[in-house]
Amino acid sequence: MANEDLVSWNAILSGYSQEGNHGLVAIFVFIEMVGEGMGLDHVSFTNAVSACGHEMNIELVKQIHGLTIKSRYGSHVSVCNVLISTYSKCEVTEDAKLVLQCMNDRNVVSWTTMISIDEEDAISLFNEMRLDGVYPNDVTFNEMRLDGVYPKI
Repeated sequence: MANEDLVSWNAILSGYSQEGNHGLVAIFVFIEMVGEGMGLDHVSFTNAVSACGHEMNIELVKQIHGLTIKSRYGSHVSVCNVLISTYSKCEVTEDAKLVLQCMNDRNVVSWTTMISIDEEDAISLFNEMRLDGVYPNDVTFNEMRLDGVYPKI
């Protein structure tokens, strides 16, 4: 598929990565994209990291994370959000925290994901989220309720 454009490649990658039992195929598609010299974008990276999460392949997650930084997508909000989620899924919460700390633009997904990961610091994270100018949504409050904490608003 060397003559296809990035949108076509991303569509294939997305299809495989969203179907949890095809994570390995998605990873191979991503590797082929890199080998073909495709100019990867945030869609490529989010789907590749997600596929690695399905496969619980933390080493490949870290390699792709490094590639996102080299490709200047290391601070893209959707890439960072999926990295936070995937690091958590692979039980590497310290790396998830580092990703959140290094983000320039955090959104409610970034903060809520981190709140769901770090129950001990949920209130502190909630307060940081508010200081960051991000407003909680229903999912945020549900996570707080599940963590057994209730922020003062």
